[in-house]
Amino acid sequence: MPGIIAYFLIAGTLVLFLWKQPSIALAGVLCMFGLEQLGQASHPFFAQHQTFTNFLIGGILSGAVCIKILKGNNVFTNYPLVGWLVLALFAYAFTSVIWVRRPDLSLEIWGSRGPYVLTFLVLTPLIVFSTRDIQVAFKAMIMIGTTVTILLLVFVSWESRTIVLEGGYGNPLAVSQMAGMVALVAILGNPWPTSKIWQVLRWGVVALCLILVVRAGARGQLLGVLIVTVACWPISRRIKNFSQVLLMFVIIGFLTAIIGFGLQEFWGKQSSYYAGGSRWSEQAMQGAMSGRLEQAFHLVRLWYGSPETLLFGLGNSASFDPHVLGMYPHFVPLEVLAEEGLVGFVTLLLILTLTLRNIVRSYRRIEDMPVERTILAVLAAIFFYAFLLALKQGSLLGNLELFMFGIIIGKYEKHLARAEKHAARIDRLPITSQAQHRAFPILNEIETSAGVR
Repeated sequence: MPGIIAYFLIAGTLVLFLWKQPSIALAGVLCMFGLEQLGQASHPFFAQHQTFTNFLIGGILSGAVCIKILKGNNVFTNYPLVGWLVLALFAYAFTSVIWVRRPDLSLEIWGSRGPYVLTFLVLTPLIVFSTRDIQVAFKAMIMIGTTVTILLLVFVSWESRTIVLEGGYGNPLAVSQMAGMVALVAILGNPWPTSKIWQVLRWGVVALCLILVVRAGARGQLLGVLIVTVACWPISRRIKNFSQVLLMFVIIGFLTAIIGFGLQEFWGKQSSYYAGGSRWSEQAMQGAMSGRLEQAFHLVRLWYGSPETLLFGLGNSASFDPHVLGMYPHFVPLEVLAEEGLVGFVTLLLILTLTLRNIVRSYRRIEDMPVERTILAVLAAIFFYAFLLALKQGSLLGNLELFMFGIIIGKYEKHLARAEKHAARIDRLPITSQAQHRAFPILNEIETSAGVR
């Protein structure tokens, strides 16, 4: 019962605030798979209508795009080059179905994953324009993600590392990925910069999210949160003196303690998940990674067979052919190389390179702006987090957060560039006019310029 109540409260909140803050739909998209499993674990209706949550979030997102347009916003304002490259890569991947050996399998996969491609890569980036949009999404993500995390930990049934749904089992990687993203927002971001209460509560949010990740046995997600936190902490807080270095080590110690508690609580008595020992043993992790790499290299050997496949690839989802692997190889870069060939792989490298460039450019523009640094740190962290996960799970069509955040980071960099030009114009005005213009936050004012001005 608590799960159903929370489900509809979350959905109702998204709808209620949609007109005023359309970017709240981004939080719904990022928490969609966690909300979906909460519903399916709480009531038979959601198990019988498994796509209900997907269509619900898709409808909310479509409404958000329409609201942006009705308010006079040009939804393609600040659309970055990296966005067009992402769309080109996926368009090429779809086109490559023409020459794949089993087009029936590839088309079936596109039929199931296509709506997610539309949701994550086409629609969602259109609702993000400004700093305000991103902060609203982060606030909603904390509230929705924390609520879903608590309910999944307390009010649903678990069997080993999976949630027991009505008539089946959930996907532990999906809920742990959601929890990992919420944890990164809480650690690196600061959606309520003036709230002292938030400065305390954030660590409770982090603890709950990490416990859910451990409960789901998601090793990659857990390591990803730790690695990305250390890598992006200097963006968020800047390390200038010993006290800031000490703070980072204190936080790492806190995260380690929480992880240790979760491992002992949920996995302390598990010793036979693999013949070599616990799921969390070094031997088990190495075995899992080597198995994934072996599959990926087998796919690459098939790609290397002819000049045509070298350039154009085997075709998207060729790995699902029973004569190839019968499934995806769990290593996205090599999958793209083999299935989309050098054409697709070079496009992927350009996307990654341009996103890194956009992160660097953005940081240079906001180096002395604490709130903006936390926003950039979270955007970069989720992008890197998704990239790390793409090295151990899923496929090109199943790791859409990586590309979605590449587009959002590109839009954010263009937003900052517009704000910088706006500030430069103000500096050239007479002193009295400068004072009038500086009465408004420049970075948020640019949001209006995405529409009418």
